[in-house]
Amino acid sequence: MRAATGAGDGRHEVVLRGGRVVDGCGNPWYRADVAVSDGRVAAVAPPGTLDGRRSLELGDRYVTPGFVDPHTHSDLSLLLHRDAESAVRQGVTTHVTGNCGMSPAPLRDEHRADARRLWEHYGWDDPRFRWDWESFGDYLGELEAGGLGINVAPLVGHSALRVAAIGVEPRAPSAAELRDMCLLAEEAMRNGALGLSSGLVYSPGCYAETAELIALCSVVAHYGGIYATHVRGERETIVAAVTEALEIGRRAGLPVEVSHNAPKWGAPAEASATLGLVEQARAGGLDATLDNDVHTGLALRLSRALPQPLLDAAAGGLARRLCDPEERRRVRRMVEEDRLPGAGYTGLLRHGAFDRVVVLWAPDRPELSGRSVAELAAERGVDGFTQYFDLIVETDDAVVGIFEYIDLDDIRAILRHPAAMCCSDGLVVAPPEEGYVPGTYWPCSYGEYPGILERFVLGESLLTFEDAIRRMTSFPAQRFGLLDRGVLRPGMRADITVVDLDRVRDLATDPPPHRAPFDHIPPRFPEGIDTVLVNGRLVLEEGALTGELPGLVLRRGGARR
Repeated sequence: MRAATGAGDGRHEVVLRGGRVVDGCGNPWYRADVAVSDGRVAAVAPPGTLDGRRSLELGDRYVTPGFVDPHTHSDLSLLLHRDAESAVRQGVTTHVTGNCGMSPAPLRDEHRADARRLWEHYGWDDPRFRWDWESFGDYLGELEAGGLGINVAPLVGHSALRVAAIGVEPRAPSAAELRDMCLLAEEAMRNGALGLSSGLVYSPGCYAETAELIALCSVVAHYGGIYATHVRGERETIVAAVTEALEIGRRAGLPVEVSHNAPKWGAPAEASATLGLVEQARAGGLDATLDNDVHTGLALRLSRALPQPLLDAAAGGLARRLCDPEERRRVRRMVEEDRLPGAGYTGLLRHGAFDRVVVLWAPDRPELSGRSVAELAAERGVDGFTQYFDLIVETDDAVVGIFEYIDLDDIRAILRHPAAMCCSDGLVVAPPEEGYVPGTYWPCSYGEYPGILERFVLGESLLTFEDAIRRMTSFPAQRFGLLDRGVLRPGMRADITVVDLDRVRDLATDPPPHRAPFDHIPPRFPEGIDTVLVNGRLVLEEGALTGELPGLVLRRGGARR
């Protein structure tokens, strides 16, 4: 890309000249100049007709709206990495936060420790966080105070409401406690939340009955919000779980977003069934859509694949409990009988798919790296469960594994469905050279969007480029009420991404399971996205961060500040 100074009156602040414009609506690209002034798209005109104080000659590069990631967990990491480099370098200009029932607010003093402990796997226990806010509005103010490299579109978490009102107790709220939760939800909506999220396989959200969720969603509906849900079951019970989510939307009267909807291991052919449910709901008048990421694996501690209530009961002493043979038998029965709610990765264990669980990192045990639990079990002459539990015990629950927990064919089926948009299910993270820790691997946080373009547009031709951009821009923007973003038209907010499609590469893809060790293979930032504007200001120019922090907290329209 070549920078140039406009020869005309320079009345526009920035002009992106002569590129291939993809408007975000799915239309074919066309050549045009795009001018930006006062944070908005000022003009779109034939090539060579617009001049600006700064002009960038684009050649064959594509000019698209900035990508809107509808499912992230950047709620607190943005306080540490305000430039949001790991998002910006993917072309992402907005993160929808507060997903899976997890939001950092509202908070009450007696339960602050519970909130930090529940979501420590997202780094919420980092001592650098002050955690001195209480209301949802206070938390949003903390985000705004220090500047942001991207926009934040916040949801309030159902589990956060529960923790504030009753802690992590495995029970239904009393009538008074439910009224308290509804008042907290109302405060969040008044202060700008775009809706309510739930995570019904995690504690304490898994203890909620449907009526509780309908009551809270009714409050959200009053303010024009949305219900985004990590549904209650992701394997054999996923059809019932999606049915519940849609019923909540019908009875409360609000739109439903089914989050990262691909069925987890052990639910063959269920992807088409859940897509059918969404289609039926839409035919019946319910505004229902879904999102999904495209990675088949995720890195997490081995214990995180066990039923969530079991982890709550263990309270940090899981390794000690698994030293008891009887306790091991009890935990195994829980997993095999699916008696307790748990994350989707539990299905791998239930079905004995220990070949799909590979050790990423084990402290002081580098010889384990890159080897599957099934392989290690065969060497020791034990079954997969025994080996799995042994790894937790021998390392005091420090082993991190890569769980290949979703089938790629299910991802493909969802990705091409017209009601599906793209997401990362990641978070803003530190640059690899600063923030990579052996044993952690977040490919979705470094390369999700370039990876979709590389693999499913250029590689497989599953999507056209224009349709992929629609699923990354206008569709999620519309879904969450960000109606002045996601489309390249005069008057729209100037969140803009420039894509060199010939160079796009995801350099953070999961390392191959057969290669060991992988604890010394850090991810890298992607290639092919070198220029990004947020609210009309360049945050990435010719591959370099500019230091600008023009991002906004995108509160629900008319909300109090």
